[in-house]
Amino acid sequence: MKYIALIFAAVIFNSCFLFSDLRKTRLSFSENGYAQSVLAVIPKKFERAEMEIDSVGNQVHYYFYRGGEVLYFALLKDTSTQLQPINYELNIPKQVYKAVYFKGIDSSNRYWRETRFQNYRAGYKNVKEDNEGAFDSSLNYFSLHMPH
Repeated sequence: MKYIALIFAAVIFNSCFLFSDLRKTRLSFSENGYAQSVLAVIPKKFERAEMEIDSVGNQVHYYFYRGGEVLYFALLKDTSTQLQPINYELNIPKQVYKAVYFKGIDSSNRYWRETRFQNYRAGYKNVKEDNEGAFDSSLNYFSLHMPH
């Protein structure tokens, strides 16, 4: 029984450590007249957040960070909308949970990624190597909590 308690304490401690650079939030989207929210974790220290809805009805939550890093979560009416350029000949999609994602490094050695599930998109661009883990954790968490 003592070992179970120690293992449980270690898991809780590690979970807190893994998410110490992240903040839990709920993102709101509207689909077919109904509001829905999706759980997300966002890397802390963003400078500003914006919600954009374009003329087609695509909804995107953006988070902007010092140094040009950008994180986004979207519900797209038009799934052909590109939130960042992806060269499909050079980038093969990979599977994560029930979603697929594309990931790479741009010409300035900054990381980018986009995860897709049905009409949802989540991604980041212009991310420094030191911050890649926090941004990946954010997208992985979102992938687990997307509406099914």
